Amino acid sequence: MNSLESWLDRIQAVDPNEIEPGLERIRTIYESLVKDKLSSKIVVIGGTNGKGTAAEFLSQILISNSKNVGTFTSPHLFSFNERIKVNGIPVSEELIIESFSLIEEFRGEVKLTYFDFSTLAALLIFNKLNVDFMVLEIGLGGRLDPVNITDSDLAILTNVELDHQEWLGNDREAIGKEKSGIFKFQKPVILGQENPPLTVIEATKKLQNRVLNIGKDFTYTLNIPDQTWSYFFKGRNAVSYENLPLQNLSVASLSCALTSFFVLEEKGNFDLSCALKSTNLRGRCELINERFLLDVSHNESSVSFLSTFIDRNFAVGTKISAVLGVMADKNVKDMIAPLIGKINKWYTASPNIKRSMISEDVSSLVSSIQEAPVKTSNSVEEACLIAHQETPSNGIIIIFGSFYTVAEAFPSIKHLKLVS
Repeated sequence: MNSLESWLDRIQAVDPNEIEPGLERIRTIYESLVKDKLSSKIVVIGGTNGKGTAAEFLSQILISNSKNVGTFTSPHLFSFNERIKVNGIPVSEELIIESFSLIEEFRGEVKLTYFDFSTLAALLIFNKLNVDFMVLEIGLGGRLDPVNITDSDLAILTNVELDHQEWLGNDREAIGKEKSGIFKFQKPVILGQENPPLTVIEATKKLQNRVLNIGKDFTYTLNIPDQTWSYFFKGRNAVSYENLPLQNLSVASLSCALTSFFVLEEKGNFDLSCALKSTNLRGRCELINERFLLDVSHNESSVSFLSTFIDRNFAVGTKISAVLGVMADKNVKDMIAPLIGKINKWYTASPNIKRSMISEDVSSLVSSIQEAPVKTSNSVEEACLIAHQETPSNGIIIIFGSFYTVAEAFPSIKHLKLVS
């Protein structure tokens, strides 16, 4: 296989449900390919929401401190290369293909998932390039995630909310137990939630972790009228930053990233203003043309953040339409609850992926819990076009529900900007 596209088609064809979950399956391959302990410092980031923000901001802080940084995140919006970055720049297709080929050579009869291949490739690339830091985002849970084969130096757990219950458990305690599986013995843990599940606290005690908890060891405050926020670290060397620009990203996750830097690099110097400006995550409350608000939120907690962002940035009475496309495993009623009463008209669609919920089913669920009109569309592109035509010129259109929905919306919006 000579192209990255052909590799991705091949590894995506593997059904993860046919593979026994667990780290031992890939540990032998990992240890064969990475024979010596990784020289880099490793930060692993788990949680239900805000992982990408924490990973991106920490990476930018470290880069501004003259460190070479490898960042692994998922999923991507536009190209696979976005998942594997060195100093903020996606690596080349050639490097990824070379790593995939090596993994294929060493795996023998062991079956690997798409995410196994991706993670191993990232680790191989970062090790080959001898980065100073690896910032690795957990994909789904924690305990059984392939990222967890690394012996990380610090773990961030942004929050624990309900999502992917069919994989992780039916309540926050069960999910917290899975996600706290990334903690390592006597290594620092950053908690980005004031009241995490008891299972998380129990895990830190069992593993004798140094715990830094938001609201206790570090805090932040918001100044909504001035659109600023402030950060306070209460460690041995107390640090505070005031009147930072309020962005479209989770301040709790930004605060977790700052705290992890102070734990790992107590005497480091960095340009905070530069790091904030460079932390640019597409599809996170991203407003385009003062018209389209795109957000990858896909559970109740992240939609609550979207709802708050709308309250903070748009006048009361603004006409709001919503384009919604979700995966089949989502609890649509709970997901959209934070937006009930704020949306004037809904447009449902099915992203072009097998795991999508069909748009008619989405429409039925949306209609069952609110009174605003709901229109079913054949595609995300069609939903965006019709919403644009039917929403007043001074109104906004939010597009959310899945990374796939947002990814398909971008080219549609680009076309609408050209023709409108």
